[in-house]
Amino acid sequence: VPSLEMPTSSSRWLLLAAAAVPAVSGFFTPSLPSAAVRSQSASLSLCMSEGGDRRGFLAGLLTLPLVAAAPSEASAQLPFLGDPKGERPSGLGPRADGRYLNLCDSENCVSTSEDVYSKRYLPPWAYNPEGEKKKSPATAKAELLAVVKEQPGAKIIKETDTYIYAEFERELGLVDDVEFLFNPNGETVEYRSAARKKKKSDHRGRIRAIRLALAPKGWKSVGYR
Repeated sequence: VPSLEMPTSSSRWLLLAAAAVPAVSGFFTPSLPSAAVRSQSASLSLCMSEGGDRRGFLAGLLTLPLVAAAPSEASAQLPFLGDPKGERPSGLGPRADGRYLNLCDSENCVSTSEDVYSKRYLPPWAYNPEGEKKKSPATAKAELLAVVKEQPGAKIIKETDTYIYAEFERELGLVDDVEFLFNPNGETVEYRSAARKKKKSDHRGRIRAIRLALAPKGWKSVGYR
């Protein structure tokens, strides 16, 4: 009768590693393990096969949830996770008359086109300092464009003689759509800042930061119309 060898202490830990790795990684990743998880699993197995101690094994095992939960290209494409950026909305750009931007389509938005009594309303800007030589709309647009480009997460998507459209990426990869329109009938700038997702965005803080950066050049809010 062939003799049965009892597993050594090291081999018992190796068997435990083999069972624990897929269990832990599978809990956090519903699909195939990522490259990071496979690499960590291999490191654990190598650690035990080369006579590593229990403490090293347990330390490595505890990092598996963090590795498994880390975002990857594969998990980012899973349909139930969704794309944090969302789709670029329709209805961007000036209205047909070229004087105003669109109204807000959600509470997570501010616009100069809203009713003055709405909590989504903010007043437009004037860009010519009082008592000084008037700057051209082209000069004012260059000033605004430079400031917008300096804002965190800003990316210019579209620009015309009277219109600027930028995407602002914020926490968790969420994106807000921000528009500026130079009114052809005056020396004011209309604007609109809207979030694509429901998570609350600090639209007022963003608009205020841009206005304050433009203040040294004479820009200011024109107040309620």
